[in-house]
Amino acid sequence: MKQIKYFAVNEEIENQIKSIRRAIYLSMNGICAENIDNSGLEYNQNFGVAWSRLVEIAQNYTPDYTLAYRLWLLPIRETKLLATLLCPPHELTAERLAEWIDGISTIELAEIFAFALLRKTTLTEQILQLEQSENHHLRLTAYHTLARQTANLNTEHLKLAIEHINPQDLDEISAFRAIESLITNITFRTSDLNHIINNKLEEIKSAPTTYSNQLIINIKEFL
Repeated sequence: MKQIKYFAVNEEIENQIKSIRRAIYLSMNGICAENIDNSGLEYNQNFGVAWSRLVEIAQNYTPDYTLAYRLWLLPIRETKLLATLLCPPHELTAERLAEWIDGISTIELAEIFAFALLRKTTLTEQILQLEQSENHHLRLTAYHTLARQTANLNTEHLKLAIEHINPQDLDEISAFRAIESLITNITFRTSDLNHIINNKLEEIKSAPTTYSNQLIINIKEFL
């Protein structure tokens, strides 16, 4: 059973949340909401608001951790996505990250959480731990984040990022794209880890999945 969270009354935050929810409702797109539902992304509430429109809504508010976290905890697709735009990256500590990741329940949230927020942090150790999670969405979050951070990671972290890749994740297109980007970016960064990459490709080859062969072909071009 999840612990119920209580917050001190903050009239400004409450008014901002009401304003944001109103903007979401007024931006509702029934066709997009239906398409999202039909794609297999499960949300308690989904108004079908486009990402570009959510970016516009976020620009009307000053990034604030409390506001962002309150939005993240709401069972609404759009508030969760907006939370990633309104959370100051430097305020997402390792302890706070542990609270946020429970809310990553879809491929879309994994991708956006990585792109809009987590890649801007310096939580490398925690991200590498996510890559080893038993939860596919958390591993997916890690792949997308690490693929965007290769330029800033040291050799040991790059090595671990490769070794932690789960070959079974290559049954899913988002993971395939993230893993391909991660390994490709590492080959651009250094050739010192080519033997580690080759070992991982052999492991992937021994456990065939939907996109495993395509990944091997694509990566071999850079080795």
